[in-house]
Amino acid sequence: MSRQRVQVRELAAWDLDDYSYRPLTFESKKLSERQHLPGRRSSFRQSEVMLQKESAELRDLFSPQARRSDLLVEMTGLDWSLGVVDLRQLLAFQRRLFFNSTFVQAPAPAARDWPALLAFSFGPSKPVECDMAHDADTKTFVLRSSNPNLHFRTTNDAAAPLEVHAGGPFFEVACYRGRWFLRDGYHRAYNLLKAGVFEIPAVIVQARTIEELGATQPWFFSEEVLFSEAPPYVSDFLDDELIFEYDRPPLIKTLRVTLEEILAPASMTGEQL
Repeated sequence: MSRQRVQVRELAAWDLDDYSYRPLTFESKKLSERQHLPGRRSSFRQSEVMLQKESAELRDLFSPQARRSDLLVEMTGLDWSLGVVDLRQLLAFQRRLFFNSTFVQAPAPAARDWPALLAFSFGPSKPVECDMAHDADTKTFVLRSSNPNLHFRTTNDAAAPLEVHAGGPFFEVACYRGRWFLRDGYHRAYNLLKAGVFEIPAVIVQARTIEELGATQPWFFSEEVLFSEAPPYVSDFLDDELIFEYDRPPLIKTLRVTLEEILAPASMTGEQL
């Protein structure tokens, strides 16, 4: 495993979760200094996020993206469309961004270079890269990867009901309870904002639940914070007064599947498989 450290930028002007890699020295004077800063903002009012004129201009360029099979699978069951949004108006439910010097981020395209921005927002499917081991004694498969987005997905294929997924390649935003959030693509958004590029093509989800928004992990901000009078913006990751910056060691994601076969009497109700 690499000894290279990973840089963390954490939004610290709101409540902190229990994160074991955060230096304890931050949770004192620096914390109190940051947590009063959002209160200086005026009460939250959602600004216009959708750029209707630009979205209409890109209608023909959006068409092949809207037909992509991987996007259709990703958006199954969701109310979604494609359009152009203003990054500066998006709220953040993620607390932390991680920067590993061994992984080079793609440079941000120029503002309004729509073909390049479309390629940036609708990249190719991410390849699954992991080490796999099989323990025959315990009938367990183990997958290990430095990709934190590696996960299992269920499929409708009875011959292969599980698949390994490396994370979505799409830049996604979502509207939920009248507020607009960045759903996926936080590192790309950081690079764009840092480069002064604010108008970006995106998948737009009209979320009906917090689950459809995607802000359900315990390490994300709570709904109470997200719907407060001073919620965190994605652009706040660039404000050194609102963040903690520190290093942590690289982490490895591990997925385990244990196989179990059972034979039991059929149900007496006459139900058949």
